[in-house]
Amino acid sequence: MSDLSRLHAALFFATLITISAAGLIAAGLEPFAPGQWTAAGLFEAASYALWMLAIIAAHEAGHYVIARRRGVQVSKPYFLPGLGPIPGVGVIPFFGTFGAFIRMELKKLRAVDLMAIAGWGPVAGFVVTVPAVLIGVALSEPMQIADDAQLLLLGDSLLIQGASALFHPDLAAGEELMLHPIALAGWVGCLLTALNLLPMGQLDGGHLAYGVLGEKAKFLSIAAMVVMVLLGILVFPGWLFVALLVWWMGLEHPSMLTDGPASIGEQWMAWTCLVIFMLTFTPAPVIVDSIPAMLGWV
Repeated sequence: MSDLSRLHAALFFATLITISAAGLIAAGLEPFAPGQWTAAGLFEAASYALWMLAIIAAHEAGHYVIARRRGVQVSKPYFLPGLGPIPGVGVIPFFGTFGAFIRMELKKLRAVDLMAIAGWGPVAGFVVTVPAVLIGVALSEPMQIADDAQLLLLGDSLLIQGASALFHPDLAAGEELMLHPIALAGWVGCLLTALNLLPMGQLDGGHLAYGVLGEKAKFLSIAAMVVMVLLGILVFPGWLFVALLVWWMGLEHPSMLTDGPASIGEQWMAWTCLVIFMLTFTPAPVIVDSIPAMLGWV
């Protein structure tokens, strides 16, 4: 086994550990108290971990398979473990992973090929995310929440809202849906899909925007950055970290089209992914005070 293969394997098993720890926490179990684990809790924890791995693996497989078919050299996936499990802290981020990525050869491509490589990852991940959301929300239970309850409240995408309306149409005022671990995996799948589809830089959404707009995509990337910063200030501070990361990676897409932007008939992947983005994006993934509220300005 080569050193690179060992790295891929080590990252995968580290991710398996941190996702499993997150699954234990999602199932209400303490990762460092195995004597208190129950069979039912372990089943729920394993369900979370397997669905999470399936969503991430499907996304990366979508990129990998299509890239190879289009003659582009790509690496095997680099899975990114979360931080932890850490005694007294848990796992950071709370869902146990930072996702995964593959390295792609930057070469001149037709717009339709670039868009296929970029788009099939989110599409494949979304195909696995949808049943996780539907099954998980169906298994979730409403719970009355006290005004002073110290809970981590998650923002709902349109996909989660639709599933909630389908399976829990009589959710009363003051009730919150306590997500089953499988539903939490679906929620994370929505978050990771939406993040990847932001039309910025070399994210999947940035590749798609570049395939449609060519060099003019830089203006959409700048506009999206401005929106991210505003959302980070006014809605969810975590968007500021996303904006900083994308800025560090580079806002402008490298020049790599051989035939100019895609024609109208070739843009179907971009429009498909726009619909997926609309179904999976939420302005506030976690409900927290805005920065002005934190500073006491409002």
